[in-house]
Amino acid sequence: VQFVNEDNNLQAGCVYAINFQNFWNEDPNNAQLIVHGCDSPGLFESDSNESAILKQGYALRECIKKVLAANPDKDRVILVTHSMGGLEAREYLQRRVPETPSGTPRWWVYPNQTGGHRVAKLVTMATPHRGSNTLGNISPAKEPEPQPVQKDGLPDLASEAVRDLRYSYGCGFLNLFDCPGVYLFGGDENDFSSLPYPFWNEDVDCDGDETSPNVIGINIDGTIQGFSEIWHGTYDNPDIPLPTDLRYTYVTSDIIGDTGDGVVALSRQWLYDGSQPAPSDGTAHRLTDTLLTDVFHTSVNDDPDLVARSMDEGDYPLFEWTIEPDKLYFGMVQVRATQAPEAPYTDDPDWYSVTMPASLSNDVDLELTPNPNLAGRLDFYLNTPGDYDDMSTQGDYYLTFTSGSNTQTLTIPQTQLIAGQTYYFRIIHQNVGYTDWKDAYTFILRTASPMPLDWLAFDVKADEKNLHFNWTVANEINLAHYELQASPNGTNFQTLLVKESSGAASGEEVSYTATLARTAPNIGPYFRIMALDFDGSHSFSPTRYLPESMPLRITAYGPNPLGNETFYLSLSTQQTTPINMRLWNSLGQLVFQNTFQLWPSSAQTIQIEFTQLPAGLYMLELLQGDARELLKIVRR
Repeated sequence: VQFVNEDNNLQAGCVYAINFQNFWNEDPNNAQLIVHGCDSPGLFESDSNESAILKQGYALRECIKKVLAANPDKDRVILVTHSMGGLEAREYLQRRVPETPSGTPRWWVYPNQTGGHRVAKLVTMATPHRGSNTLGNISPAKEPEPQPVQKDGLPDLASEAVRDLRYSYGCGFLNLFDCPGVYLFGGDENDFSSLPYPFWNEDVDCDGDETSPNVIGINIDGTIQGFSEIWHGTYDNPDIPLPTDLRYTYVTSDIIGDTGDGVVALSRQWLYDGSQPAPSDGTAHRLTDTLLTDVFHTSVNDDPDLVARSMDEGDYPLFEWTIEPDKLYFGMVQVRATQAPEAPYTDDPDWYSVTMPASLSNDVDLELTPNPNLAGRLDFYLNTPGDYDDMSTQGDYYLTFTSGSNTQTLTIPQTQLIAGQTYYFRIIHQNVGYTDWKDAYTFILRTASPMPLDWLAFDVKADEKNLHFNWTVANEINLAHYELQASPNGTNFQTLLVKESSGAASGEEVSYTATLARTAPNIGPYFRIMALDFDGSHSFSPTRYLPESMPLRITAYGPNPLGNETFYLSLSTQQTTPINMRLWNSLGQLVFQNTFQLWPSSAQTIQIEFTQLPAGLYMLELLQGDARELLKIVRR
């Protein structure tokens, strides 16, 4: 079905999420999404977010396709998943046709290509990899009536998702026997019992019937490992294995008073063979690692330090990130898993590769602005390193830096390089702390002929209404003009204004100023100046980060007027200070207030329920520091 109102025009360089809070009008001749409707397909069917895991594997493929299309200069994604989302990612990665190791991947974006899944890393957080039999909400209807039939946010025990999450079921005569969870460990769809409650359907493999006798599970049969029960299998099914050309991190949780996170047993939150995380390349904790926390199941992904830690870049050349020359990049330092095979785990090696231009006529400068709190080393290799070269290896060209260092430049002579050839380099930061990821390091490999222009100073300041830019340069030789550029993420920049060059003589210092209203479109919070020469060459100032440039803004909202629907409010802010939200009625009475905090981002959406308020006109007020936003809302 192709929806006539589908709108997935994604911005580049963002964090993306699948929105399962949608349904459709069930009219194939005029198929339309009911966006943010939270509607149920019916009392005896599963919501989108509780549909079969096999269906969600398909949905993930469509999401990855959209993200790659929005980022044409990128070829891989990182998947960060919570709970059942990890099984959704495994379905995407593992399912094959036919279901044998040589079968064609069913869901990959490019099923006939090596690495066609386009995933660089999979992070699963509190995922029931080996199943969970924890019970949830048995009533799918939302109370009180006469509300429309909707699910109430708790697990619907009869849903396809709960059916697929379980590692075993009561089955057979009077439910006296146990059968393995069909999705996870394989088996017969006919084994499902109607006691103590039926599932809305038993079509695990989604082939249109409920009688498939040999569904292939994503986990190994435990009896093959020598266990007494099928559902004790501990790693992925060798017939449809997880690919080993990406890295895995299992974030697990073990709370006090429970052998798990309160929902999923600790031993079922990860895959392993013996004591070694699976899949493995033969060295424990190298291809796959684990992180442990101690919070309840639904809170495991609430800690940004833990989420950032799980996304560690490739520690070895085999898992490098590919970059382009003459482009600025941002990197994060992370504390690696405590059982990482190469100690100390507080040292973080990040590998990158770059292909030189087809024409190379200058020395190459690798410029690194390290994390300001840390010391470390930069290595550049003239020959391709081994897949698992460790931190003891040293580049053909290298430099060391101390804590607090400014930009460091490693120059590689043009005579040592071959045009069109790929080279590797590594950035090591030492003694990394759990919050050091918040200070990004930046680097750029410069191959273009350098301009004679010298950047002496560039700063950005904000007052209540405007942003003020000041920069000073020297050696303006053949310079055409300057472009003031801004970016929401430090990668994708847009030009805000053009400033003509003064044409000063060689060696003379020149200062420039510019002012923009804080309400201007596409403002910050990253800024830089591009100097453009008449011959087309260019040079960039250092990038400046000014979160004050991005005041709190309402970017989208609706529905308005609204009835009993949930009200959605999209906000953008670069501030970390709390946001105070207040709602006033037409008499000027305060009827609701709340304080919350958002991560700095280009757009974030929150939900507000108005169902308990009478019809009328309301004023929504948002306050964050000196920023204030007002919105009139009509409740029918």
